[in-house]
Amino acid sequence: MQSIASRSLPDEEILYQRKKITVTPSWLEIKNTSYAVRYIQKLTLVSLSPPRIAAGIVFFISLLLTLWQVLRIVNDTPPLALNWLLLGLCIILMFVSSFIAFVQQARYRLDIVLANEPKPLQIERTSRADVLELHEALALAMDWYRGDADAIPARGVAETES
Repeated sequence: MQSIASRSLPDEEILYQRKKITVTPSWLEIKNTSYAVRYIQKLTLVSLSPPRIAAGIVFFISLLLTLWQVLRIVNDTPPLALNWLLLGLCIILMFVSSFIAFVQQARYRLDIVLANEPKPLQIERTSRADVLELHEALALAMDWYRGDADAIPARGVAETES
């Protein structure tokens, strides 16, 4: 299904179009919902980085606890069933904390505050470049709406004036 907001516009006037989001000088369309740019009051970029330092500390503590539990099991320290249970919990904690500390990617969110919506629209992306491009397209559309029609450059046309 083609976007209603961008249907009558030539391709060079579509400021952003990726992953079910389209930005034109007048409209922001997310999936099948259109929002008028004139109602956008504020754009906020948020970085959602995982707590790597805290997770790294928990990883090394759980590694030490795992080694200690293995030592208790090897030495047949009673209660043996509790030692096995604690070893399993330590291993689970070690895997979860290592995933957060070393594997999990940062996410980036763009919060869009609209005048007629009680909650801000939140768009999350894993790529910082993608969310920055969306932010720039919305800022250009807001500039265009507020009267700075020269804010939107024509794509593919190089400026030859010096």
